Order: sequence, then C-alpha cells, then structure tokens
Amino acid sequence: MQISNNYQPNFRSGHIDKKACKALSERLPSGQFDVFIQKFTNKHKGKDYNIELGTGVALDNRLDACITYDENNFRYIEEGVFSSIFTHPVRFMKRINKQIIKDLKSICLKGHIS
Repeated sequence: MQISNNYQPNFRSGHIDKKACKALSERLPSGQFDVFIQKFTNKHKGKDYNIELGTGVALDNRLDACITYDENNFRYIEEGVFSSIFTHPVRFMKRINKQIIKDLKSICLKGHIS
C-alpha cells in the first residue's frame, strides 16, 4: 500500500511594488523607510493571505493595497487624497492591519468577507 502526502503548505507574504517604494521613500524620512519595509515584510510573511502594496491609479503618491485571502475573498483598500497629503503611511498600514483582522474573523465565522 502506497501513501502519498499531497499536502503543501501555502506560505504567502507581503509585497511592495516599485512605485510604492518610490512613494514611500518620498513620504518617509530615510531612516524610517528601511524600518517600514522591514516591519511590513516581517509582519505579513507566512500568513494566510497575500498583500500587495502599490500606488493608486490616479495619483502616484497615494498608496493602495490588494489583500487576497483565497480565490473567492479579496479586498482592495485605497488611501484617501487628503490622507496621502497630510498623514503618515504608517497610519494607512494600521488601517490595513485592522481590516485584515476584521476580514479573517468574517471568513472564519461566515465563510466570506462581509
């Protein structure tokens, strides 16, 4: 009798595209830029979702995020125009992290994002 194990863990992570790196480097002081990138990649490394941080279509300086949980559940979050001018990118990341927690709870309880 042959037993085969087809289980392959799905390790996902966070990615930051080139335009988002450029926008972050312009909005963050030089010492904070590297810390932000390191914290972002470490926080989302090996999680049950995939997050892609990019820039908005209309404005190059505005951040957006596409969070993919599985093939049926995903969320797109975009930073507001005034937020991109007056607030720190760390605030946007806190908003994303809160949304991820809400979405994961919803998927566990209901099977979908509400």
